[in-house]
Amino acid sequence: MAQLFPDSTPSRVFRGSGQYTSLTAVAVFPDKQRMVTGSSSKMVQLWDMKNAVVLKELEGHNGAVSALAVSQDGQLIASGDQDGKVIAWDANIGVSLSKSIPAHVYKSVTSLDFCPDGSMLATAGANGRVKLFSTKTWDSEWENVYDLRSFRSGCSICVRYSPSGELLAIATSEDIQIYNTRTRTRVINFKAHSRDNISLAWMPDGTRLFSAGGGVDPSIREWDPSTWKQVGGPWNGHLESIDSISLNSSGTLLASASQDKRVRLWRLSESDQRTIDSEFKHELPVSCVTFSADDRHILSSSGRTISEWPLSKNAITKDDPKDVPKDIPKDFLVEQVTDQAHAHSNFEVFAMNPNARDACIALNLPNAEKVLNEEIDADSNNYISYANRALIMARKCDWDRALLDSIKSVSIQPSFAGHVSKGIALCGKGQVRAANTAFDLASVFTNGDLKISHFLYLIKTISLFNANEHEEAMLRIGELAVSPNVDIVACRIVETYLRIQLGMIALRNACHSEAIDHFNAAVNASASFHQLAIHSTHKEFIVVRQYDAIK
Repeated sequence: MAQLFPDSTPSRVFRGSGQYTSLTAVAVFPDKQRMVTGSSSKMVQLWDMKNAVVLKELEGHNGAVSALAVSQDGQLIASGDQDGKVIAWDANIGVSLSKSIPAHVYKSVTSLDFCPDGSMLATAGANGRVKLFSTKTWDSEWENVYDLRSFRSGCSICVRYSPSGELLAIATSEDIQIYNTRTRTRVINFKAHSRDNISLAWMPDGTRLFSAGGGVDPSIREWDPSTWKQVGGPWNGHLESIDSISLNSSGTLLASASQDKRVRLWRLSESDQRTIDSEFKHELPVSCVTFSADDRHILSSSGRTISEWPLSKNAITKDDPKDVPKDIPKDFLVEQVTDQAHAHSNFEVFAMNPNARDACIALNLPNAEKVLNEEIDADSNNYISYANRALIMARKCDWDRALLDSIKSVSIQPSFAGHVSKGIALCGKGQVRAANTAFDLASVFTNGDLKISHFLYLIKTISLFNANEHEEAMLRIGELAVSPNVDIVACRIVETYLRIQLGMIALRNACHSEAIDHFNAAVNASASFHQLAIHSTHKEFIVVRQYDAIK
């Protein structure tokens, strides 16, 4: 029986500036701290999520903002307007990285999406074209244009990259088209809704594609990418066009926003039965919906406001890892892997292909990923390559793919690298309790090596910090620094990075004195190592996360 709460009220409301301004698009950053919105007043606004205040207004559009996208590493923002122009922005400082790009001249930009590695931006326009832009040059050449008019598909409405980046799904007024991003060839096109395929969303693991229809057919449909056949029947309930759909990070909940002034929350069960969990009523049509970064709230755009709705306790996915049964004590799990740990005692901290490691340290993450993809293609049971690719995915803040790769690694063979990469991914998803279990399992593989144990402690500290446990992380680093026989250089490297991050957070919150204190502390911490050669063990921290300021 559907449990509906039509009278529930939002926990917070973000209001756009201007009496006649309508908020038209919203996207939440992976850092869980910020949100970006677009409006009919031609303005893009960067918000502080914690305090519900505008950090910066990004000006440059001459038409109403119609689409937004944020790269998965949180470094880039793309905005499109009704005049067909696209602007790329540096998400950290809020300045434009390009001039206004005439992506779809005189025709509205209907959708934007960054590919998972952030190297390309896909734009869809009401002129029936989809264009791909390099995020290095912001140029689009003719071979990077999909002219859907040649397929008599009318207007292109929505574009979405698959989680692997291998496929690009395009929703049009007539059909859904799937393209191979490597060969730029069309894989298939199929009829989905009676008319106007409005919105698309991929399951985080790429095993399903969801589509939403317009006013003639306001339903949600589910597609299996292995066959491109529909799974089950249509999900009915909305009365008017479904303008936006979004899935949470675990792929267990789907939110839909409609012109019928309602947002509906759908539960995706393992039995493939879809039920409505909750309903959130608005005064005006709802144009956009997304989940908060921690999956505990829904953000919906309606009129001049962005409403933040808390999910019921029953709706929130528990953070117990799916592959760890609840009724098995943690001590038992540790005991089970101890024997395997002793059998694999001769290991490096992270045994990674030198080419992949060098690319990772040089910030060439696409190259690092390519090397690891080739290793996995050559040997699908290479558990170390899966663990290392999970680290690359974590560097890109692609926590879902990081978790999938780490689980695959551990399923092939439990290892230090596998459990560490799993702990990092779980922390990135905010599942701290499950992450602690993964790190505890990793500790069994240290075989009493004090240096490796200290390294693991620091990795756990970093991961807690990334899960917004800032105070706990700084307390841990302070305690380790005064412990006997500790690698003080490694401690200071991590402390320096964390202080820099705290300073950047303080700057975004306009806490300038606090930012100065953190930056001064970072300078003091770096004094112990800035003139020293960085040992290979210390470079592991660069592999795990972007500690480039330390270099």
